[in-house]
Amino acid sequence: MNNVIEINNLVAKYDTRIILDNISLEIKRNEIFIILGSSGGGKTTLLKHIIGLIKPVSGTINIFDQEVTRMESDKFDQILTQVGMLFQGGALINSMKVWENVAIPLEQHTKLPQNIIIDLVKQKLSLVHLEHAFHLYPSELSGGMKKRVALARAIAMDPKILFFDEPSAGLDPITALELDELILELKDKLGITLVIVTHELESIKRIADRIIYLQKGKKLFTGTLAEAKAADIDEINRFFSWK
Repeated sequence: MNNVIEINNLVAKYDTRIILDNISLEIKRNEIFIILGSSGGGKTTLLKHIIGLIKPVSGTINIFDQEVTRMESDKFDQILTQVGMLFQGGALINSMKVWENVAIPLEQHTKLPQNIIIDLVKQKLSLVHLEHAFHLYPSELSGGMKKRVALARAIAMDPKILFFDEPSAGLDPITALELDELILELKDKLGITLVIVTHELESIKRIADRIIYLQKGKKLFTGTLAEAKAADIDEINRFFSWK
């Protein structure tokens, strides 16, 4: 199975307004797939459908070769244990230390003893180069460090797929570059698939294997950046300032 996610003819509505109009796409194992588009184009709505926060009006979503849109919630929860999510603001709990934040998924979804959980937390913090932050609180961290702690928590359960919503939002260019380099490093080290919603041009150019571009809920393009440039589509040319 080369595709970890397959979406066929997905339709989403808010009341009577169509947000996603017959979207089909495939996301391959161990690729960085970026969801792009104009404001209100349906990027975040598509992400929410994939992770099950919203049910589609019609169409199918297959994750790990299992159709999930009509799946019982307890079975879907098992799928979600193989999925990590990094929210836009990081969503750390300020009253808990860094290691306690990273430990949350392990404590919720496993019965591992505390000493093993602590060892696993140290491993994940090491992967994001934050071993020294183990006993710190989120208030003692920079914005980039908070994103990396959230990333350590997202990979705590060794997911096969990692979802990001605007990972570089609010970061200065140097910190955003460091986060991109870390994303590429984790892809290689862990062999995971990454699905990212972003509009940060430099990040897209650095990390994208393939993109989907949504325009008013419709799929305008899917493919590599080189293919997008060759396609010579006006809106995509304007987005990337190619023309």
